[in-house]
Amino acid sequence: MSKHQIKILDGGLSTELVSLGFSLENCKLWTGKAIAERPDLLKQAHLNFIKSGAEVITTASYQLSIELIIQELNCSELQARNLIKKSVQIVREAISEANKQNILIAGSIGPYGACLCDGSEFRGDYVHNLSEEFLIEWHRPRLECLLEEKVDLIAIETFPSIKEAKAVLKLISNYPEIKAWLAFSCKNENELSVGDKFSSAYPLFEKNQQLIAIGINCSLPNDITSLLESVLKDGKATKPFVVYSNDAKRWNETNSE
Repeated sequence: MSKHQIKILDGGLSTELVSLGFSLENCKLWTGKAIAERPDLLKQAHLNFIKSGAEVITTASYQLSIELIIQELNCSELQARNLIKKSVQIVREAISEANKQNILIAGSIGPYGACLCDGSEFRGDYVHNLSEEFLIEWHRPRLECLLEEKVDLIAIETFPSIKEAKAVLKLISNYPEIKAWLAFSCKNENELSVGDKFSSAYPLFEKNQQLIAIGINCSLPNDITSLLESVLKDGKATKPFVVYSNDAKRWNETNSE
């Protein structure tokens, strides 16, 4: 990707699946549930994004950990790994069916808090009780599955803290050929969800050669401009931004939305 090129990402996968008639109620695997139950609808959702002009399609692996898949689907570890791999295969099928060239596949890696299924990725407080070593080993299996399926890049998404971002990037450094973007969840126009300053997080990672972009996702649209402006130097960013906000709502723990 050129440093000055704008790439159009896909949209909210959960929203698109719901619009196609797929229910995500009481669903701990989130969009990952569609991999097992309705791969046809998942492929259609990806196709709809491609037809709308998306140049990067993200896998439905955001809320998938080996442990959570085994718990929810009562399956083996091998079957859990294959489910994560299938998230990539379905995207590839959609790209093939669309007969489009130069569509990138981004393997989605959500934070540990996403797999707690209680909105923890929008608080981030869980990181205070977890070591860097634990986070690295927890994230390893999903990353391995995505890389085995040869995704074009890794989407590190909705990360609420510097600590967990450091852990995942340390893990990814073992695969120097892979590129990634890093997107934080932020609770206001200054801070990540856990309270770290975005203006402190950005410079920590801006020189990382594996990161093609740093930014924000699943955060209020009205906060985005101030967050990005906080890291500009002479009106310019030293590393490209990646930005995809939410639908202007705060996480509601009661309704899981």
